[in-house]
Amino acid sequence: MRPLVSIIIPVYKVEKYLHRCVNSVLSQTYKNIEVILVDDGSPDGSPAICDEYAQTDDRVRVVHKQNGGLSSARNAGMAVASGEYIGFVDSDDWIEVDTIDYCLDLIQKHNANAVQFSLSLCSDPNATMEQPIEVVDVYHDKEILEYYLDSSTRRSGGFSVCRCLFEAPVAKRYKFREGKINEDIDYKYKVLRDCQTWVITNQKKYYYWQEGESISKGGLRRKDFELREAADLLCEMTNQETYGKIAFLGKVKQARTAFSFLCKIAYYGIDDNSIDKKQIVKELTKEHRRNVALLLKAPMALSRKVLAILFAINYNLTESAIHIAQNL
Repeated sequence: MRPLVSIIIPVYKVEKYLHRCVNSVLSQTYKNIEVILVDDGSPDGSPAICDEYAQTDDRVRVVHKQNGGLSSARNAGMAVASGEYIGFVDSDDWIEVDTIDYCLDLIQKHNANAVQFSLSLCSDPNATMEQPIEVVDVYHDKEILEYYLDSSTRRSGGFSVCRCLFEAPVAKRYKFREGKINEDIDYKYKVLRDCQTWVITNQKKYYYWQEGESISKGGLRRKDFELREAADLLCEMTNQETYGKIAFLGKVKQARTAFSFLCKIAYYGIDDNSIDKKQIVKELTKEHRRNVALLLKAPMALSRKVLAILFAINYNLTESAIHIAQNL
């Protein structure tokens, strides 16, 4: 029998999307799965939906718990997972019908500890993904960490655990930091650090739902500053590494934090009345100027480097130019 795969789905205020998400997992071509629905104290109809699934499909397990946030829910799911492999799906997203089959085939072919697939941002619930010509890359040992950091610097979405299927013993060795955002960053690094082989495919298997104001597209909030904690932890973990550019890329993530906040303010504003825009922009600009030389050496897109330079020269003029461009 092929291995049992545990898919963990945190559930909180998603009754509008939950059926789409769970059905995409239950309808997988690969049938030896357990779906762990973690009701994180959801105040809507989601808990009842979870229980209905458990009553009609014996592959579904439900954990009801007090609200603790996404990391707490993922940890609770891992605590009861019994599969040989573990994957994560956010409850407003969904996956292609052959995702698990495809991942396990790659894992078996390359004797891998983990596999990562691509995703598609979508705002159409009926969206379908056009697949590129398949490209599969295999990384070993320290190459894994260098690729993880490099690719996550070049493109967004690289830190997400929802794009991966992990060997359960490795995934369960660590926990997500609870009550935090950007918790994927250091968790995924620690898991990949313990992997000997990681397979990367360009095939799109994950639909990342974009509707309304997401965390990434909303204005700056106090909670967003938790990115510093994740970046500092990553820098600390990579600092002693001597292979390739691992240590350098860890410093880049830390140095990029102020730049990320400035971008968020310039594009989306501030959504927290307790934050004084003039003061925070002044502080972030000062920090960013100290780091801009390092960012110019980083594997970032040229457009991002130009923006980094412009912020360092004059934030207000750059913000004005961004607003003009957005309104064209």
